Parts: sequence; structure tokens; C-alpha cells
Amino acid sequence: MKTIVLGLGVVLIIVAGLMYAFSTLQNSDKMVSVTNFDECVAAGNPVMESYPRQCRSADGQLFVEDVPPVQDPNQGLGLQANGCAVAGCSGTLCVSADEAGGIVTTCEYRAEYACYKEASCEPQSDGKCGWTETAKLQRCLNNPPVFEDGGIPQAM
Repeated sequence: MKTIVLGLGVVLIIVAGLMYAFSTLQNSDKMVSVTNFDECVAAGNPVMESYPRQCRSADGQLFVEDVPPVQDPNQGLGLQANGCAVAGCSGTLCVSADEAGGIVTTCEYRAEYACYKEASCEPQSDGKCGWTETAKLQRCLNNPPVFEDGGIPQAM
């Protein structure tokens, strides 16, 4: 009798082990090889609400959505006649025209960013591009405009 019970116990352990191995094999088949953002999203992985969006695969890899730089023509972004350019999604960077095309930033907006709409992006005394610190710009940055109707604030 002990032999039969012992034999059944061994058989049950073997069957349980096989079932576990089979279920593990099935789950590994479901894991899709992810190599880019689109595949990560298609595999049902979570997407972070950021800009650009990010997706983390089941194995922990992080993939960032490939998006072209956003430039708002209303902000006057782009090349200036003086070799400097306004860059960044929010239009707050003043860099050389050579650098501007390769800059990608996050897209966020703060009230003081409106101050840069009328500011001068030009070469500074050190020869590098930058914002010219006028009294008007300083006043605006110290007391940024208020958002009106939930939209973008009006400039200085």
C-alpha cells in the first residue's frame, strides 16, 4: 500500500512539473521580440504620456517614439538674420543656426516662456548666441504674463 501511495505521489509530482514547464513554454512563446517603439505598443506594453511618448517592454527595455521636431510658426522659431536661431519646442532656446536643426526638447509651456516671443536672440559679447537681457525681458521674466482663458499667455 505504501508503494502505491509513494508511486502516485511521484507521478503527481512529475505531472505537476510537466504542466509547469508547459505553461512556462507557452508564456515565453507569447513574449514578442520588441525592437522599436511601434512594436512595443503593438505588443500591449504600457505607454508613458510624455513627449515624445515612451514604451517599456516586458523585459524592461525603454523605447522612445521617433517624432520630428515641432516648430510653431506663430512663435517665430527658426533662423534669424544674425546667425542665431530660436529652438526648442517651447521656443526658449537661443542657439547658433547650425545647432538649431538638431535640437529636440520636451514640449511644455510656462507663463514666462511668452516673454521670449519678443526678445532678441542674437550673438552676445562672448560670440555665442543667447537672449539679450533687456530691462523689458527682465521685467517680464520677473512678473510673467497670466494665462487668459486657459490658453497661452500674451507676450510682454
